[in-house]
Amino acid sequence: MAIISNSKELLEHGNIEGRRIVLEILEAGLRASDPYFSTRKLIRVSKGKLTVGRKGFSYYTSDGKKMQGPLVFDLSKVGNIYVVGGGKAAQRQAKAIEDVLGDLITEGHINAKKGEEVQLKKIGVTLAGHPIPDEDGVEGSKKVMEIEKKARKGDIVFFSESGGASALMTLPGPGLTLNDVQEVTRRLYFDCGASMWDTNTVRWNLTILRGKDERYVGDATLIAFHTDERPVGLKINVKRKGSGTGTYKDAIEILRKYGLWDKVPDSVRKYLQKSDPQYGPIRPGELDGKPQYHFRVMGPEYMLEAAARRSRQIGIRSRIIASSLSDVEAKDAGNVLAYMAKEIELYNRPFKPPCILLCGGELLVTVGGKKGKGGRNQEFVLSTAPRIASSPNIVIASCDSDGTDGPTDAAGGIVDGYTMTRAEEEKIQVFEELDLHNSYHVLSKLKDLIFTGARGTNVQDLRVVYVGGREKTEREHIPDYISSRFAGQRFNLSR
Repeated sequence: MAIISNSKELLEHGNIEGRRIVLEILEAGLRASDPYFSTRKLIRVSKGKLTVGRKGFSYYTSDGKKMQGPLVFDLSKVGNIYVVGGGKAAQRQAKAIEDVLGDLITEGHINAKKGEEVQLKKIGVTLAGHPIPDEDGVEGSKKVMEIEKKARKGDIVFFSESGGASALMTLPGPGLTLNDVQEVTRRLYFDCGASMWDTNTVRWNLTILRGKDERYVGDATLIAFHTDERPVGLKINVKRKGSGTGTYKDAIEILRKYGLWDKVPDSVRKYLQKSDPQYGPIRPGELDGKPQYHFRVMGPEYMLEAAARRSRQIGIRSRIIASSLSDVEAKDAGNVLAYMAKEIELYNRPFKPPCILLCGGELLVTVGGKKGKGGRNQEFVLSTAPRIASSPNIVIASCDSDGTDGPTDAAGGIVDGYTMTRAEEEKIQVFEELDLHNSYHVLSKLKDLIFTGARGTNVQDLRVVYVGGREKTEREHIPDYISSRFAGQRFNLSR
């Protein structure tokens, strides 16, 4: 079954051949981002033994040591088996666990994103709000913590986690309310255009579950499966050392940076200033020696490499130009990539057409007081349309891997060199709508929104830039006025 549900509609106008290529590559990348299969490959039960991991697959212990080789448990010596967690990919990972272990699971609960279908039978599921946390998420988080606290030595707790959990697993600290966390999220992420990393650093320090689950399982064995938004080894947050949840001090500094410290509820300021360590981030050495193991089962490289591989299979060279182009305004990123596409089309540089440029990451849309409807992927593609107008060769698309771009039901959008002409025919003022952050309205009217539905994963976004046409000769690069002015003269064009 196709992931992009409205492909037929998207291929009824514009640069149809270019769109077909782009949608085929998007489809391949999105399909590869499902964590179910990579999770299931790591779990098996045979002859009374539970094996987690496989030869050559690395994982990390509670004190950060990198290990390889499978973990093997004698089921006759294992007590209870619990499955807990939350995030946009949590249910798909948990389904892989449930499909292997079945009735061996004692109890479990997962918080997933509203819009997903409930796929689990043995493990409970709460569908919760994202990116603004809601009461359902709070109630589901309480169930997760209750199960974690039941665990004892000899038990196994499978923890299924991914991006999105900071909203989906919101459990406010003592003295804080859900409204407090909701207001901080709105002000930071939407009004100020804060990066998700900055937003999460504040939210992590206002809640007592997200990023701290390891604390509540005691001496039980914890086996964590993670779908990671970040490419391996790539530093995302340049302000803070490490990749953890940050400190109370970090949260305070972020609120000050965005001018929000005096605007957030008084309860938030008091809570962060108190900096109670029992509810804060896991402290260095706190879990040393605990039987806790972390497996990274999915990341953006799976999606990007699958897209690149499909491009090569259909005979088009591809380049992954940025595994994570993040924390940049969507309009700015759109302008840069559109300029790159035109450079390739006109001058064969830095790559020769036909070619595909691939990019991951999460862009920003600083809404401020504007009330338009759209998402970062929709705003990105629409911002490229004026730059590539009239091009017969360029098609640009972008999708959120989780299937919902911002507060909309679309995953993203697609544009080409005919988009601006079609917008003019529909009397759409593209620049005005971009200023209002109203990209959904424009792309909907042009029938250029991409729909996939909620997908049960989260490895950020996939952007595909296709430049068709043919490689030009050196003479074709010379504008007409130059070739006529210097006709008959010889030049070394290779220098």
